[in-house]
Amino acid sequence: MIIEKSLDGFRATVPCKVNLFLEVLGKRDDGYHSLDTVMMAVSLADELEISPRTDGQLTLSVEFPEGFGQPLANSDFAWRIPEDSSNLIIKALDRLRISLGKSDAGANIRLIKRIPAMAGLGGGSADAAAALVLGITLWGNASDFEKSRTIASGLGSDVNFFLEGQKNGFWLARCTKRGEAIQPLACFETLHFVIVHPPVGCGTAEVFRALGPISWDERPENPESLLRALEHGVGPQSQWGVFNRLETPAMQTTDWIDRTRKRIDRYNHRGQCLSGSGSARFCLCATRDQAEKIVSELRTNGGMRAYYAQSWQSSGIEEQINRVRNES
Repeated sequence: MIIEKSLDGFRATVPCKVNLFLEVLGKRDDGYHSLDTVMMAVSLADELEISPRTDGQLTLSVEFPEGFGQPLANSDFAWRIPEDSSNLIIKALDRLRISLGKSDAGANIRLIKRIPAMAGLGGGSADAAAALVLGITLWGNASDFEKSRTIASGLGSDVNFFLEGQKNGFWLARCTKRGEAIQPLACFETLHFVIVHPPVGCGTAEVFRALGPISWDERPENPESLLRALEHGVGPQSQWGVFNRLETPAMQTTDWIDRTRKRIDRYNHRGQCLSGSGSARFCLCATRDQAEKIVSELRTNGGMRAYYAQSWQSSGIEEQINRVRNES
């Protein structure tokens, strides 16, 4: 994410993520699943603004820029974003202020929403991570960053990635356990994506139920060839090995998964895959021009959302907190 000073407080631009690789290793005693996943942050991004208030209330308002916020069908819940305490933004800030010993601190929060929900793009987790960072910038200092990591792991499996997944400017990491154990990875160049989201979302719990008991005759898939390609650019991207174990169970929850796959395969892409538990898919493209052309054609044909995105780059969060606070 990118943190900046705003007129009355602070602002964060926070990217979504795609899963270049996702293997499910088994079910844990706590009910979650053990994962081995490679996530990359990409430039389809929300914006979050925070400013202080003196009455101890946390108030959230959600806005949609032009071209966002309109459902494509009655079954399309992509833009149903709660503004009450059920939103991870409010949960994150409430837990943070208690952790900082400032339970009476209040804030006005404004969310400008571009990342669709129920898409497997980690929009809610990204916003929660941004809330933790902005809360620390507003109420604490960079030395409190470790507290945000602890809180993040209790909010959702993807939240820690948006706090810790940076290496050499790129936000790319191999994530294990529930997804909260983060190992940042190197990337050799900017990658270009088309993200396609149909008018039906996927519920994570429903997709994992459709996965059923995990039993393989062979060893689980591993991302080693993908990791080598990401670091060194070895071979064509079509052979990098993008993979998602949740592809088949997601198809069982809605036929839009396969319909979207077939639609993308009309184009000369370099590999496509489901992101997270869906329903969004992505494909890798050779150039930005190619990706933007595909996006334009998909939008013209209608029926589903399409976005261009590239791999996200920014400095580390603690460095940004220090910089912004020094500017204030």
